[in-house]
Amino acid sequence: MHIEEQISEENSVEHVENFYPKQVIWGQKVITLDTFYASQCRGITKIVCIAMCFFAIVLVCGSQPVNDERGPALFFCFLGIVVSFGVLLEYTFMLNTHITATCGFITEALLYVIVSVGLLVSAILMWVFCAAHWADMNPDWATMPALATAALFLCSALYFVEICILINDARRCSWRPPQPTSSVLPH
Repeated sequence: MHIEEQISEENSVEHVENFYPKQVIWGQKVITLDTFYASQCRGITKIVCIAMCFFAIVLVCGSQPVNDERGPALFFCFLGIVVSFGVLLEYTFMLNTHITATCGFITEALLYVIVSVGLLVSAILMWVFCAAHWADMNPDWATMPALATAALFLCSALYFVEICILINDARRCSWRPPQPTSSVLPH
């Protein structure tokens, strides 16, 4: 009798471990995790955005400033890392299920637009004020700002791709069947 209870308990533990989304009990609270999100298209793009923003920060810090063109670039790269990491945690810990889909979509899209436009403006500032200046004055010092400008343009493009993926997913998930039309003419 005691052995049968142990076997049934072991089977239930295996069933809970294979349950998706994964549920973990921590401090008498059940935490639900989406462990597959980071390996899906949206999760991978967020990881690539984080890595590219970090790389852009390194390149921007390595360039010789002319004015204060590095400030906005560093700010928007840091904001991009925070936004991507926050959204990655939101979907991994399934916090998006606690808010409405419309509110989540608008907030996420607005954050991506702000980061994308900010990175684009920062790239233009780095290009005009830093890379072009050092190309005229000292071409050896123009390499790092040019690479930083390219990295900022790439980061902006990645966040634009994030917006497109988000809109595509929202469009696919919000499909509504067509309403039947009446064939009877009104009187």
